[in-house]
Amino acid sequence: MISLNDLNRNRTKWIEQKEVHKKMLNYLMRIVATIVVIGIIQTTYGQKATEIFIPVGQSPGLSGRYTTLGTVNAVNEKEKTIIMSDSVETYTIKISDETMIWLDQSLLKLKNKTGSFESIKEGMLVEVKYLHNKPESAVEWIKVQITE
Repeated sequence: MISLNDLNRNRTKWIEQKEVHKKMLNYLMRIVATIVVIGIIQTTYGQKATEIFIPVGQSPGLSGRYTTLGTVNAVNEKEKTIIMSDSVETYTIKISDETMIWLDQSLLKLKNKTGSFESIKEGMLVEVKYLHNKPESAVEWIKVQITE
């Protein structure tokens, strides 16, 4: 027969084990959450660090969703703006000193490189990425497709 003392000891052990399991589960959940956050941060910064090497219109998760792809209609060097259009509308793009300009030379089988405002000419295909993915904000980067 099981004594009352044995039942109390077993109950106490069970409660202690339950508390240990709760602590372990809590600890594991924190580890998983940390790993997820680190993964998101690395993916975001990884994309920014490698964006220069991705051809116009092929940025995973960005192209066509958070960028505008179009043809340059006019360049205003004095105001540092370009007018570009896609199949739907025309945009005036203001270039700031912080805007990254990358020259996509992948069609020429050459390595992509950093460009300047002077690299942008009428008729070129460009991809524009806005800060915070909002067209009313500043331009984060422009990729210019070089064909010759």
